Amino acid sequence: MPEWHLNNYWTEDNPDAYFPRYTGYNESLKVTPQTRFLQNIGYLRMKNIQIGYNFPKSVTSKLKIQNLRAGLSGENLLTWSPFYKNTRDLDVGNVGKSDPNVDKGTRDGFNYPIMKSVSFNLSIGF
Repeated sequence: MPEWHLNNYWTEDNPDAYFPRYTGYNESLKVTPQTRFLQNIGYLRMKNIQIGYNFPKSVTSKLKIQNLRAGLSGENLLTWSPFYKNTRDLDVGNVGKSDPNVDKGTRDGFNYPIMKSVSFNLSIGF
């Protein structure tokens, strides 16, 4: 159970809790549709960024090469969502299918986290 769930259930001593009171499963209970727990899982992600620099001919001629380029790239560096004010337990950007052998059609955000990566590149032309 995620830590933010602890002591966040309705009781007589905690009437302002986020979650409803504990109940057992009872088929005869009438289920009333409600929107209390609908969440906005919209998100903003810095998916891909690339920065590069071509060194001038004055530098490359001194090194006796034709061209020189240095670059830095990053994938999935930042994700922001209003949903994160409630929990960081779910990855809002990972609600699609990941592995059909494991996923079985559920889209609950509990898949493997989306990996971040940073890489540096150097291109030298002789």
